[in-house]
Amino acid sequence: MNNQQPDKRLLREAFDLVVAVYDDPKSRSQLDAWRKQSPMHEQAAAKAEADWAILGLVEHVSLSLFDKIKLAIQLRLERFAEAPLKLIPPLGIAMALSTLLYVSVDEQAPTPIQPSVVKVVTPTSKPKVSTKHYQTAWGQQQTVELEDGTEVWLDWSTDLKVSMTDSSRHVSLLSGKALFSVQPDPNRPFTVTSDSAVATVLGTQFVVSKLDHQAVEIEVLSGAVGVSDTNHNVTKQLGESDVVRVTDGKLSEVKTRPLAEIGAWRDGIIVFEQRPLIEALEVLQPYTSYLLDTRYIYDGERPVSGTFILNKGDDALRAIMQSYRLSGDVEGRNTLVLRSETPQRPL
Repeated sequence: MNNQQPDKRLLREAFDLVVAVYDDPKSRSQLDAWRKQSPMHEQAAAKAEADWAILGLVEHVSLSLFDKIKLAIQLRLERFAEAPLKLIPPLGIAMALSTLLYVSVDEQAPTPIQPSVVKVVTPTSKPKVSTKHYQTAWGQQQTVELEDGTEVWLDWSTDLKVSMTDSSRHVSLLSGKALFSVQPDPNRPFTVTSDSAVATVLGTQFVVSKLDHQAVEIEVLSGAVGVSDTNHNVTKQLGESDVVRVTDGKLSEVKTRPLAEIGAWRDGIIVFEQRPLIEALEVLQPYTSYLLDTRYIYDGERPVSGTFILNKGDDALRAIMQSYRLSGDVEGRNTLVLRSETPQRPL
């Protein structure tokens, strides 16, 4: 029977890898690859994991604080003698301490170097995270004030999640449209993400709309907004009246839009000032009973101007169809396929 035990070098390597997995679970693959090198590596890894399991449970045992520290030191005394600071951060026993703690430890195991004082450092606590989830139904709008004082207007059929810490403010727009009036805080940037778009501000008013076909639009009412894709490959700075779209991770050119159009939906109206027909239909769609298919409109750049009532979206759609000579056929449950009338050929 083979009673050979792993040497100290392997045990040290194994323990370092196990501690690394505790700090970053993504490093598990490195430990798995290391332990497959030989049966001795596997044995060392198993022992390190067993030691680590005991250390992780120390804080749950009904022992005095001194006995907990003493037990931990006995388990890894040789390891501590060579690199004292590597032992300390993982110990659960230090969680309750707010300052450095010095404890005398009796000599328990034979070792060339016997420490008489242990310095236990309080690990950095995880930041406190506050999360909220807001939703509106079709035909419903809502105004909420976040804990930092930021006001958010949610349009119809909007779904967003808010996460805040002492150093960050983050909103995920899952669907719909929202206008943000951000409370300035230079130490906590305010970030809104939706699909592949990221908008970051310190204090401003802007609108983020999640459109179909993987597109997100950002409109600025006041202040400045930095917009980038989620990989931060390209970043553009937007000012008052600026508009940009992020489609499939690509940023469009920055355009301007009349302030009267931006955020008018808060007052129950839709305002168009020379808006291209295709874009006007895109804005109107969420307030109608249909999903609009505009692929067969050949003159979609014709401008649309006018003011429409938000809760009469179907009436507004009919008015635009009549004015711009569009026909429509309902397919499936609620898809309305719009077509331009065929232009007459010259004789």
